[in-house]
Amino acid sequence: MSITPKSEKPGQKAEPGASWKHKEEHVLPKNRLGIVLFGLMCAMFLAALDQTIVATALPTIVADVGGGNSYSWVGSAYMLAAGALGPLYGKLSNMF
Repeated sequence: MSITPKSEKPGQKAEPGASWKHKEEHVLPKNRLGIVLFGLMCAMFLAALDQTIVATALPTIVADVGGGNSYSWVGSAYMLAAGALGPLYGKLSNMF
């Protein structure tokens, strides 16, 4: 199976990628790709840093919350809040 389009006339070669030329492409310029990757890496670093801070303070937080049965919710609460607020941050970034 070939991904190149079939030519309409026998003996005529199809141009590679011709089937995709009619579609609109939203290609990120190379100078913007680095900025996007840097932003994604910063977001991942901050998420990892937040989890490290929570892990360090976990014994104190669990003692204040009321025991070991709430132990798993301490790490999950951050991710739950971040996941719930993600669409809001996305909408605000589109607006401003």
